[in-house]
Amino acid sequence: MKTKIISVILGILLISNILLASAVSIKDVVSYPEEVEPGEVFDVSIEIKNTHDFDIKNINVKLILTKESEPTNPFDPTAAPTQGEDLPFAPYQSSSEKFLEELESNEEENFKFKLIVLPETSSGVYKVPVEITYEDGNGRNYSKKGLISIIVNSIPELKVSLEDSIVLIKGKENTFSIKLINSGLANVKFVYVKANEVSGLRFVSEKEQYLGDIDSDDFDSIEYTVYIEKDALNSIRLPLVLKFRDSTNKQFTQTKSIILKAYSLEEARELGLVEKPDYKIPGGIGLVIFLYIIYLIRKKRRLKKLRGR
Repeated sequence: MKTKIISVILGILLISNILLASAVSIKDVVSYPEEVEPGEVFDVSIEIKNTHDFDIKNINVKLILTKESEPTNPFDPTAAPTQGEDLPFAPYQSSSEKFLEELESNEEENFKFKLIVLPETSSGVYKVPVEITYEDGNGRNYSKKGLISIIVNSIPELKVSLEDSIVLIKGKENTFSIKLINSGLANVKFVYVKANEVSGLRFVSEKEQYLGDIDSDDFDSIEYTVYIEKDALNSIRLPLVLKFRDSTNKQFTQTKSIILKAYSLEEARELGLVEKPDYKIPGGIGLVIFLYIIYLIRKKRRLKKLRGR
């Protein structure tokens, strides 16, 4: 009977502790800026509300920036824990813990943290555990855990350039390659390129091409085949519309352009951009053929004279 009474009392105390702990809540979280770049310093403000009908004291709010270690075998209490993995944030000119002596019933308080994103951090959404501990008026301790999210992202930037030193000739089909370089800190995906029509240039290949993903500090290439009109300008600006998404699936559209240099065949030869035809060999062959024809004619005449005798 005593055992049952003790069990009931323990159960009531356990439920009471859970209700008390759950009565302190994270009401709001603000990150400024909302999205942060690798190496950037930013602020996080966590608003805590005391929904108890009594005051609480010794409130401590802590950001868990190191993932907690877990035992290699959860069923063996003596098993060695695995190494925790740090989150890519560190306190900047402050602590990852904030303390408040007292918070009255139904009152709110902001706990502000200043953090820095580690320089090599990949883009993405990171969940940071928050631990809140406090005491009631009788000195009993309570603990509550929650999660906040921090978005690490940088504005993607794609650069375009001609892959090689291309000489384009008017009045014929030309093929050239365009290199797309991801010069930003974040990877991009679903890259789609569309070339716009311009005067003096007619597309033989497809104007719209899909590339897929391009990692940071990497590149990919597309190839176009075009016919350049004889009356086209020597300098043709080709507009390109780039569409892609970043690691958070936010869509971007950027307009770029490249300059195509076009020449007539004669201009290209005069500038040394293409090799001039070698007339020496054809001329030599022509001379040999001419001399051979003269030889045959003379030989034929000599044969006629010999027959006439």
